[in-house]
Amino acid sequence: MRANPTAHDLRRINRRTVLRTMFADEPISRLELSQRSGLSTGTVTNVISELLAEGLVLESGFEASEGGRRRILLTFNQDYGYLLGGEVGETDIGIELFDLTLQKIKAVRYPLVSEQNTPEQVASRVVEGVKFLLNETGVPGEKILGLGLGLPGIIEHTDNELVFAPDWGWKPVPWKAMLREHLPFPVHLDNGSKIMALAEMRSNPGSQNETVAAVQIGTGVSAGVIYQGKLYRGATNSAGEWGHTIIEIDGKTCRCGRQGCLEAYIGAPGIMRHLRELDATSPFLVPVDEIAVMTALIEAAQQNHPVALQVIQDIYRYLGAGLANLINLFNPQRIIIGGWLGLQLCAVAFPELCRLIERYALKQPFEVAEISLSKLGRDGVSTGGALLVLEDFFEDVRGLKNRVPASSALRST
Repeated sequence: MRANPTAHDLRRINRRTVLRTMFADEPISRLELSQRSGLSTGTVTNVISELLAEGLVLESGFEASEGGRRRILLTFNQDYGYLLGGEVGETDIGIELFDLTLQKIKAVRYPLVSEQNTPEQVASRVVEGVKFLLNETGVPGEKILGLGLGLPGIIEHTDNELVFAPDWGWKPVPWKAMLREHLPFPVHLDNGSKIMALAEMRSNPGSQNETVAAVQIGTGVSAGVIYQGKLYRGATNSAGEWGHTIIEIDGKTCRCGRQGCLEAYIGAPGIMRHLRELDATSPFLVPVDEIAVMTALIEAAQQNHPVALQVIQDIYRYLGAGLANLINLFNPQRIIIGGWLGLQLCAVAFPELCRLIERYALKQPFEVAEISLSKLGRDGVSTGGALLVLEDFFEDVRGLKNRVPASSALRST
């Protein structure tokens, strides 16, 4: 039998409900809060009184009225606290600072090469980025609600929050504990594609109760799947490893060690290998940086360079088939394409990609799937990380002052 909720449980649930409703609809009156949240006016009044006393919510004027008593509008106090979101990607590390409404204030990005991606080195760079943002903006560390990070690989949501990134040689690493040694506020970790999916859903209110697949294509390839407004994680939080679905039996070797994975055909390393097979002396392979190689390759294909055009056409065939598989498997209303390489590829020949998806997908699920590019661009994962922090804060009834210790050392250089 389930225990009846305690007074503390009810307070937490009511607070979370009010904050989530405000986040979606501010500025908003108390009456509208009651109507949209389903809570009684008395409950809303009590919760808002607490939030006003805490300084999290402000009264910010009156709504327009054609007569009668004007209602007071409520908004978040954007100076109450701040969110940090970040992405530990295969090619770089990005950290961004947001206000309570998820407006980006400042960002910093560092290149990352395979020789510098040990757990210790990456943790050091993340901490460096946090310090830089706080020093540059003057935001005090005690006003940071937390840091949310998207990473490659599988994040085990156990007590130790282990990170398993086999492509980097990270066998379950207690990486969150490494960060917490230097960061005195809550830290949240998850797979980058998963939290990008959450951010994309938040940016499109019409998708709140839909099935959405958000894919990331870059060095690696993965997906986050939202089902009826909730992230689908699977039994061990490894759902969404779309890049390791088999696209060709006994095909090309993937970085994971298996053969025929989709990532081996549409991820940047696989594309570079394919280019090398067609033309070992290709000038597009001269840059060491894979982003520069992909940019040069795509530009040359647009100018009808024969080898570049062949490579890009092959990518689209496999990408079209891979996306068709997602459509056939999950029957989503939306497919959102993101990642630095995904955005580059689809910016130049999106209609052609859609025609290929239609060729490979079943007719009925294809017709209901809206296929689009990420609205958030390269900010998608970082925004999703900030959302993890915000959701955690909405669940907590203690408030900022009783939650985060002073952090003057964090801002020191």
